[in-house]
Amino acid sequence: MNFEHLNQMINYIEEHLQEAITMKKLARIVGISENSLQRIFHFIAGISLTEYIKNRRLSKAFEEIRETNTKIMDIALKYQYNSNISFSRAFKKLFGITPMECKNGSIPYQQFPIITFKPQSYEALNFEIKELEEQEIYCYEVKAEKQEDLLYKIRELYQSLKEEGIHQKLKKEKQYAISYYKNGVNYYAVGSKNKYTSKEKKKIPAGKYAIFAVGTREQKDIVKAEEKVYTQWLKSTNINVDEDYTIEYYVGENCYLCIPVVA
Repeated sequence: MNFEHLNQMINYIEEHLQEAITMKKLARIVGISENSLQRIFHFIAGISLTEYIKNRRLSKAFEEIRETNTKIMDIALKYQYNSNISFSRAFKKLFGITPMECKNGSIPYQQFPIITFKPQSYEALNFEIKELEEQEIYCYEVKAEKQEDLLYKIRELYQSLKEEGIHQKLKKEKQYAISYYKNGVNYYAVGSKNKYTSKEKKKIPAGKYAIFAVGTREQKDIVKAEEKVYTQWLKSTNINVDEDYTIEYYVGENCYLCIPVVA
């Protein structure tokens, strides 16, 4: 992964905290798709890109509230908040105090720091290119515009499937999960070839895929494998892939990550 480009993006964010910042512009700076950028940032930083920008704005607002006589509403508008209510709610969520309590100066300074990216240690990545046949699955799907909202909905989805006893059934057969990005929306679907209740039907297209064996089906291991694929392998290969489409399929206790290879 080109950490220099990520740091250039961080510098751009810092210089434009008082303006609207689009994912399209940030993705252009880094040189990858919007969806890949949001996934990579979350993998490396442990926080969503949207949340990082919001926290940096609030951190700068904290300084100005404490150090200047500017009205709180004017500072809120300056850092892209359209109402005093939404600004105060976000401010208290991050710092545990209201903007007015901050202005009174009885509480120590707080700051959300600027992230600086440094090269990570690298491990060998083994993969294979295979032709996969078309698969038709019945699945449960969630969607969201923001990556962090999608992750929350995925957790809710799996909790619901566990409570209904469906997750245990999926674990006993060949389970599939699909992640894709389309028209500004993130989608995630999980299912199998068996239909349990009313579920959506989706086709996994036939074609060549780069396939990575995770070794387990533990979520933390899958996330770690995805991190390597998107932050290391993707920028180290000349193989053209569809960055916005990923398939997971599970056999026994193993998970395989599959990314479509494009001509």
